Amino acid sequence: MIRSLFVSLFFFFGPALLLFMLRNLTLLLLLKAKGRQEQAHQVEVIDITPVKKGRAPTWFYALVVAISLSCAVTVFMNLDHGEDTEVQHYVPAHVDESGNVVSGDWQNK
Repeated sequence: MIRSLFVSLFFFFGPALLLFMLRNLTLLLLLKAKGRQEQAHQVEVIDITPVKKGRAPTWFYALVVAISLSCAVTVFMNLDHGEDTEVQHYVPAHVDESGNVVSGDWQNK
């Protein structure tokens, strides 16, 4: 159960981080293109207009949460809830009756 929770959290935060990285990369590429364009038409004017620093639009945050939540729920539902999952336990390496070393292995209960 704990493993499923950790994997689900990974699949929740993974897509969210990827989408935010993609957004920032896109913004950086747009800024670089704008900088090149302004460099070509450079004029000796000093602009002191204050710029309002804005955050990402609300729809972007909603999209990130929806995609991440759907990934996390899908992974959590498909992890350990199948009927074909067999309960197993680990039998460590040991020496059998004839003195041979038997390596450790997973066996069905």
